[in-house]
Amino acid sequence: ATGSSGARELVKEALERYGLSQLSAGQYVLCDVIGKFEGPEKRWQTEGLRVLGDHEKPLLIQDLWKPREGFSRRLELRKRAEVEELAAKDVDTTTAGQSRAWGKERVQGVSTPLSC
Repeated sequence: ATGSSGARELVKEALERYGLSQLSAGQYVLCDVIGKFEGPEKRWQTEGLRVLGDHEKPLLIQDLWKPREGFSRRLELRKRAEVEELAAKDVDTTTAGQSRAWGKERVQGVSTPLSC
């Protein structure tokens, strides 16, 4: 992976690396995830995520934008259906402030870290 690699390209490379068919690439998305390691076991706690567009350059984005102090950023390969389900649950029926406060609970879940 290089700074000029697009998200779709990285999804295909990850699937190949893990022995999965690249034909299923449409079932996966690359997510830009902000979180931190917490507790004595240093477990990853997701604070927010964003699905990257197919042509976005994930490594370039990581170099240009850093999370606030105390937080880390990583790329995760997730199933498209799981991300769409999380998004469907994230309907703001109150205020943006409350939605943001509840967001942590909605985005936590099983993820597959992608090491680049």
